[in-house]
Parts: sequence; structure tokens; C-alpha cells
Amino acid sequence: MKKVALALVGAGNIAQSIHLPILRRLPSVELVAICDRNYSKARAVAERFDVPYAVRSVEELRSLPIAAVDVCSSTSTHAELVSACIEAGWDTFVERPLALTSDEAALLAAKARRQGVKLMVGMNHRFRSDVVLMKNYIEQQQLGHVYYAKAGWLKPFMGDNRLQMLAMQHGRGVLFELGLVIVDLLLYLFRSTTVRSVSASLFYNAHPTVEDVAIATINFADGSVASLETSWSLVRPEDLFYCNVYGRNGSAFINPFKVVRQRESGVSIIAPPQRGSNVEAYTRAYEAELKHFIAGIQGLVPIISTADEAVERMRVIESLYQSALQQTEVQVPGDDCVYA
Repeated sequence: MKKVALALVGAGNIAQSIHLPILRRLPSVELVAICDRNYSKARAVAERFDVPYAVRSVEELRSLPIAAVDVCSSTSTHAELVSACIEAGWDTFVERPLALTSDEAALLAAKARRQGVKLMVGMNHRFRSDVVLMKNYIEQQQLGHVYYAKAGWLKPFMGDNRLQMLAMQHGRGVLFELGLVIVDLLLYLFRSTTVRSVSASLFYNAHPTVEDVAIATINFADGSVASLETSWSLVRPEDLFYCNVYGRNGSAFINPFKVVRQRESGVSIIAPPQRGSNVEAYTRAYEAELKHFIAGIQGLVPIISTADEAVERMRVIESLYQSALQQTEVQVPGDDCVYA
């Protein structure tokens, strides 16, 4: 099968440390160009990774023979760059978030449909082996009806400079930066139902306008409930990314992966040995994600983590901010959509 001619847009840390090393290893990818508004950086990265072209803008990419783009630029530039890539007719992968608001994301989703462009949003946690296993257990009904989940992502303090930068860019903190991942994970696992309402509390321990702790509840239409927590300032000895789901017949846990099921003879525990370190698991998830995008372009698999899903996730995030501001439970708009 013909290689996918691809350009990478945004030559920052995640591009250099994750995306480019993976893309170089994929036999189905031909890296054609690096695009960054800092041309010196684009040229240096192109030379380092043996990529033929370096350019400053998406407009300059139009003269090159590419079919797809991988957008790794700063968050505030995603919507503008993705829009330009869609207009050029290129299948597009963009690191999360797709846009800063649900309205912007909805416009991009509609534009991609009109242009016949495949648009995938980076949610690499979906490709973690433990998440894949958990999802399979849920969908095969091996836990019974899952009615409760608790998930979180807790990281060390990000520093005053990081919070100040977020305040200037979009005024949102840990709920937007980490909470979006947890919301996507929960909705991905609870894909057979819809979100009815949410409630949230935000805490501003290190900056007056950028939250560093978020605690929230998601109420689903079938009566299921999920709670989530994200933080940059809870005092902990290490990072923690986890998701625990509870069904009528059993429970499943990540990280590490474990399944506990009720049997007539008692409780059974399945705990496969963990393969490699957390860093290796992180890299494997990214590799599986980018392989999926390329296979989707080639028509081998349907694209997952779509723009339409990104719209719904952003609506939940926006409702959580509204709930925290109003200190009350908030109905989520568009709750007639089933998450798939």
C-alpha cells in the first residue's frame, strides 16, 4: 500500500520527543515537511529527523505533495491551523484539544464533513493497553451493568510561570488541561448512555483565576454516576493516573490493571503482569494512536476520537465550569447524542 505523505505542524517538545520518533518508525508514513512559525526551529528539526522540507506556515505546505498533517502546535493555535488544513483537503490529526470552545469545535467538525476530510483528535489514553482491556470487559458485560466509576489525574505543582501562561492564553487550568482527558476516558467507557448533568468544585490555591484542583461528578441518563478529580497541587508523593469502574458482578481498575469478579465460590482476581514502565506504556499508547490515524487514512479502520466526540467532551467541560461558577448542578446541552 502507498505510503501516506505527511507534514508535521508545530515543532515543539511533544513533536520532537514523541510524534517524530514514532512517525519515522512507521513504514506506512513518508515524512515530507516540518512546519513551524519559527523557521530556524523548523529547519533544525527537519535536519535532525532527516525530513526534506522546512516551512513557516500551512500556506507554504500547499506547494508540497502531502496528503495528511499532524498538528502539534500550542493549544491556542489548534482551531486556526486545523481549519486551514481542512481547507487544503488534508486528513488531519491534532493533539487535544481540537479547539478552545465547543462552538469552535462544532464548526471544525462540520467543515471536515463538508470537505470529506478525516479529522482525529489526540486522546492517546484510549490506546493504553489497560484501557483497551477495561473497555472490552465492560462491553462484553463481564462486570455486569457498570453503574459507578471514579477516575483521576493528579500531577505535581506546575509552577507559577505555567499558571500565568494559562491565565493569559485562555484563563483555564487543570480541569481543562487534565480534566478533558478524564472526561473523554469516562465517556468512552460509558459509551452506551448519555450525560444528563454535571457538578463541579474548583480550587485556586496557587493563582487567583486559574484552578489547580477540580473535583466533579457526571450523572448519566441511565442512572450511572462517575466522579473525577484532577490536580496540580494536591500534596502527593508521585503522579497518579487511574480509573476504577464498578459493576453489579465485578470491578476493573487501572493503573495497574486488575479485574475483581464475584463468583459462586467467592471473589476472583485477574491481574496480568504489567509490561514495562509507565513511560514505555505512555509511548506505546502514542504509537498505537498514530498507527490508527494512518490506518484510518488508508481506509483500513474507522477513525475514532472524532471531531464530533470532541464537541461533546467540550460541552461537558464547559458545563463543569458553569457548575463551579454557579455552585449548582448543571444540565449538559446536546444530551440527546449517544457517545460512541
